[in-house]
Amino acid sequence: MRQTEPMNDRTVARSIALGRVAFGLTMLLIPHTVLARVGEDQSGPLMWMARAFGIRDMVLGFGAIMELTEEDPEGRWVAYGAAADTCDAVAAVVWREELGVAGMAATLSLAVPAAAGGWWSAFGLHRNRAAHGADTMRT
Repeated sequence: MRQTEPMNDRTVARSIALGRVAFGLTMLLIPHTVLARVGEDQSGPLMWMARAFGIRDMVLGFGAIMELTEEDPEGRWVAYGAAADTCDAVAAVVWREELGVAGMAATLSLAVPAAAGGWWSAFGLHRNRAAHGADTMRT
């Protein structure tokens, strides 16, 4: 029986990046379905904002995926995604009255784990690269 790969920095970062791309595509292609719970008013500006948000996530996700194809990724794109998720979580709390309880809970349920996993893996990738660079300098 083959053992599964343990969760490591690259695996966590790749999972978050793939989820980000999937979410971004969903927001870009079917924002009405995603925002059906928002209410009846799904005006043009709201749909445009949803699609713009989706494009942002797709760019961050694809950037991280491309970076993770490198032999020894630095984690910069992973950190950019984590920063965006952190800002999303902070904004959800700061403007919770505008967002509503359900909207805030939904945002936090996605943003907080993605931010935590993103920062964890970005710092891990950075530490690994620094350690690998130090090992290379010794030889």
